[in-house]
Amino acid sequence: MSDGLLSSVWTRKRKREPMCRALLGLLTLLASAACGSVPKTNYYTLQLPPPPEGGDARTSYVLGVEHFQASAALRDDRIVYFETPTQLNYYQYQRWASDPAGMLEELAVRKLDRAGVFAEVRRLSSGAKADFILRGRVLNFGEVDEEAGVHGRVGLELNLVRASDGATAWSDTRLVERPAEGEGVAGVVRALSASSDQLMNELIPGLIGQVESEFARSSGQSHSQ
Repeated sequence: MSDGLLSSVWTRKRKREPMCRALLGLLTLLASAACGSVPKTNYYTLQLPPPPEGGDARTSYVLGVEHFQASAALRDDRIVYFETPTQLNYYQYQRWASDPAGMLEELAVRKLDRAGVFAEVRRLSSGAKADFILRGRVLNFGEVDEEAGVHGRVGLELNLVRASDGATAWSDTRLVERPAEGEGVAGVVRALSASSDQLMNELIPGLIGQVESEFARSSGQSHSQ
């Protein structure tokens, strides 16, 4: 066989090799999936008691809630766990239905809407008007593995801004940690749910007290004029 013919055959063989390897990889992946070797992805939401029904609004204020902020690690829908105080990892197949910042924002909106202090609680969109703006930053939200056991830790910073002058009317930061309530990731989810509910119940009274105080002061000034 001539050198030119040998070269042509070798070139065609080299071109077929990547295609064969890709096809083999695809067949292997399909076979693995068919055999059940790819783990099932489980999705979780916070398990929370319904907030009590609110009565008539005690002020005429409108509250606008901005999207809560979080670090890149907490904007992921995978459930986070800390193996050490400085080393975190993710459960690849255990995920939140929504990211932690979104879940805590939703919880804050629900609780404040039912608290009966604001005439309206709305998510702040472009151009929307509000008397107060609530900003949140998620500091912790995940599993913590310690010598004392497995815990669910939630940390949140809230800031209430007065729309009229942009000044901070109230701010607070809380961290709540509860032991896992059962085995596995489901037990951690229950702990995070309880921690989130407790955290909001600790934060919101201070916010409400500040708003009611400002409303009373404003109403007194308007009556005196």
